[in-house]
Amino acid sequence: MGALVAEQVQTAVLALLESDADSAELVLRREQQVNAYQTEIEAESFRLLAQQAPVASDLRTVLAISRAVTDLERAGDESKKIARFAHSSAAHVTDGPSRVMHKSLRHMAELASEAMRVAVDALERGDATVAHDVARLDRELDQEFEAALRQLMTVAMERHRLLKAVFDTVFALKSLERIGDHAKNVAEHVVFLVSGADVRHAAARRGVPARESQH
Repeated sequence: MGALVAEQVQTAVLALLESDADSAELVLRREQQVNAYQTEIEAESFRLLAQQAPVASDLRTVLAISRAVTDLERAGDESKKIARFAHSSAAHVTDGPSRVMHKSLRHMAELASEAMRVAVDALERGDATVAHDVARLDRELDQEFEAALRQLMTVAMERHRLLKAVFDTVFALKSLERIGDHAKNVAEHVVFLVSGADVRHAAARRGVPARESQH
């Protein structure tokens, strides 16, 4: 499931950056498989809890995987949203917001794709050491998102006829930002899986204002 979601993100990114309708349609078709994996894994988790009554590290494994699966499914949903936007963006005028914002879209797409790839790889290998790398990529995504919003506000004020296209582009950027959030969550679940430490709200406990939770 993790490999498929990482591929969904990459394919949606390609569809977005290249206005590739075929790639967008592929993402939309494979979304059902992502959901099927989630259903299968959750059913198996419930079966283990009911029949095996796992304790200690085994129970932690079930909980961590269940949490990670939820974030993977949500990242898949965001990939679907990006694919839908990519499918329709080809019809926009050549100087529309998605074209003006191409550099920001590309940068955010690369960050989101890399964050999910690293998080999924860490989940597969049970490697908690890369959580800080995913968190760094997520912070970069947040910063790029805020800068892109400021640029889009300028476009909206100067070119009112593109207002709807501006909103569509904002939604695409927001989906990329959320993929980074879900990748960070997956990495945090790996930390919990390996060490038992729950670091999801560590920033808030240190007194650092936390962004809206994506859990």
